[in-house]
Amino acid sequence: MRRNLEILGADPLPQSAGSGRLQLADWLTSEENPLFARVMVNRIWQQHFGRGLVGTENDFVNRGELPTHPELLYWLASRFKENRWSLKSMHRLIMNSATYQQSSDYDDLAAEHDPDARLLWRFNRRRLSAEEIRDAILLVSGNLDSTHGGAHPFPSVTTWNFSQHNPFYAVYPTNRRSVYLMQQRLKRHPFLALFDGADTNASTARRELTTVPTQALYLMNSEFVHQQSEILGRRLIEAAPDQEARFELAWQITVGRSPTSEQLAENRTFIKQYAAALGESGVPSGSHELLAWSALTRTLLTRNEFLFVD
Repeated sequence: MRRNLEILGADPLPQSAGSGRLQLADWLTSEENPLFARVMVNRIWQQHFGRGLVGTENDFVNRGELPTHPELLYWLASRFKENRWSLKSMHRLIMNSATYQQSSDYDDLAAEHDPDARLLWRFNRRRLSAEEIRDAILLVSGNLDSTHGGAHPFPSVTTWNFSQHNPFYAVYPTNRRSVYLMQQRLKRHPFLALFDGADTNASTARRELTTVPTQALYLMNSEFVHQQSEILGRRLIEAAPDQEARFELAWQITVGRSPTSEQLAENRTFIKQYAAALGESGVPSGSHELLAWSALTRTLLTRNEFLFVD
């Protein structure tokens, strides 16, 4: 008879169970399995704070770490169950908390006792994940396709002649969210790999972030960033009647605040000098405005303030 693993209770599966996925879901969320809610809210907490209340997100048993705030973990788990396993409600609860809304300001005395801020005395600055960076760029440019992903345009089966030395590898451009990007086991998607995306061949509880020159070079030179910057630049020109209004709109869209007086002065100088350089290089004058504003938006999309949660 089909049944669950012995170590997990050996619950039998009825003949009509089909794939057994419904019975697995029922077993995971049963009252006799308190770990599911705790593990899930710990993962959600980790995605917002960079580290879970239990630091070993893949191990809640004997070899795992103890939670830094056990009462908080259990309370979040109970709220998760009360809200019928609603991920949206849990995100809202965490992000509306005073803990999440703390600044990342440094305090010497607190850092002396808790340098990693595991006791949550400040918000640890974190860089956006690879998927978040790509989706954020598409969103602020106004070019994000929020529809569900469909089938990839794979080549016809009759054309397949792949081998060990000529494996299938393709990248299909899309403006949909990064969750719909095709990822292969042989070779990771170039954007996700560059910005520390997960290894699709293994369970990745926590991503190790790197800071390397190729990331900055990509953001400055990639066709994707240039395209989205141009779309955002055109959006500013069409939406705002004058230069000052465009500056304000550009900063509000990308980093969610108004520019300082010093930043405004730098932006005015940038637009003026960039347009002059285009004229000296022989670029037709009719495209100066769009190119200059595209270049300015590109500087905003590559700012740490855009790429980091602070």
